[in-house]
Amino acid sequence: SHQPSSCSANQASQTQNQSPRGAKHPQQPKQNLQLANSLARASVSNRSSWRTMDMATALVLILLMASSSCSVPCLALAKDATSSSGSQQKQWKPRQQVKEQPLVIGYSHDPKGDKVLRAIGHGVNVICWSFFYLDVDDQDPPKPIIRTDLDLSAIKAVRDAAGKDHVLHMAAIGGWNGPHPPPGFSGAQWAQTFVDFNKQNGYIFDGLDWDLEGHDDRTAPTSAFSLNTLDVMADMSKALKDQHGYIVSMAPAESYLDVLAPDHQFSLDLNLFPRWWEKPDRQALQAENFSHAGRQCYAYVLHRAGTNSFDWVSLQLYESFSRFAYETIVVAERDGENIISAQMDAMRRRAVAAFDGFDVELPKYGKVRIQVPPWKLVFGFANGWADGIKVVKVERRALNRLFVRLKTAGVMFWTIDEEGNNGLYLAKEVNEAIERSKIDWHDLNDDVLPDDENEVHDDDDEDDDQQRRDEL
Repeated sequence: SHQPSSCSANQASQTQNQSPRGAKHPQQPKQNLQLANSLARASVSNRSSWRTMDMATALVLILLMASSSCSVPCLALAKDATSSSGSQQKQWKPRQQVKEQPLVIGYSHDPKGDKVLRAIGHGVNVICWSFFYLDVDDQDPPKPIIRTDLDLSAIKAVRDAAGKDHVLHMAAIGGWNGPHPPPGFSGAQWAQTFVDFNKQNGYIFDGLDWDLEGHDDRTAPTSAFSLNTLDVMADMSKALKDQHGYIVSMAPAESYLDVLAPDHQFSLDLNLFPRWWEKPDRQALQAENFSHAGRQCYAYVLHRAGTNSFDWVSLQLYESFSRFAYETIVVAERDGENIISAQMDAMRRRAVAAFDGFDVELPKYGKVRIQVPPWKLVFGFANGWADGIKVVKVERRALNRLFVRLKTAGVMFWTIDEEGNNGLYLAKEVNEAIERSKIDWHDLNDDVLPDDENEVHDDDDEDDDQQRRDEL
């Protein structure tokens, strides 16, 4: 185990560059100062940057400044002109997503093993390190801190590994059974706390991912959200995005952001019965004594912060006994539907519904419309741990069709630490599906993209596919 890393909101950073204080010198002759500035202006007018200054001009400037101090413009010129490698530290900026490249997002708690690097080799381009917590220290008065038991030095080693500079590293906040933020601090204060924490630890993270959830104990305080928690999530997200330029994402369980909900209901509770399970099919839930669903709580965060505050939204289709599981496992089997077609149709309907928008009755705001465009929508799946009963096992051919027919942002999975279990490397299958999607699917043979048993690709089907693309 490792000591928790933390940083208070107002703790002074020890890594900032300080401007050097120059010693006082006798006043420089005016004509030398004028000559130096004239040379500087001439060099600028004839060249695109100071670094291309010819050696003769640089030598004259150095001689002019050798016996006495120069004016500020000349000092800056000399400093830049003599810098051969841009030694002046640039302001740090988060890495950005590679354009036109679908997101392949994996969560991990183990930066020391070889699974993370293998997953990157299989195509993972975003790692959400789980988990971090918003907490307070033991001072009087208490100050906000970021707490984690992750080995940050090992994460930095992964970040700095050769050939991995395209990979985004996110700090995932929360997790199942994880604590919710303590009251008493604003979203802006928490944002600054995270920025300071990241700076003190060598700028490991490009952004923050929200994964606050419920608790096994349905009577626990964290089996419900408070409005204050949702306000903090929204306001912290907006501050990190707008003021600090960080990447921000969220990964709600499907019931926390249900785009297919039949009504406008909202609840702060996270211990609800999954109401989409119809009475004849509820035996499995009753046997599990399962009552851990939410009801549109993340819709509040999206509305308050604005969709533009989030780079992507990962729907946890692997939520236990989710609507997605009910449709593609229970209903599909009962109706004799091909499971691949069922999974693909379920994803298509969610993408269309998210794009069209859905209404939610929110506290403080009333009825609002929530929309998530396809270029921000990510579908989340389980890998080797999925049981196909309460958690969906995504089919390889459904992934093929996902990237061919729907231009969503990508795929997320839980978890890299489970890659290889039961012989499944989901990141590899996702990456292969992305590569297949670059070929016109009508030209693919059965070895590359097998047809479903009841699919016939005639002209009518081709028109249907074009209509689906137009809808999105």
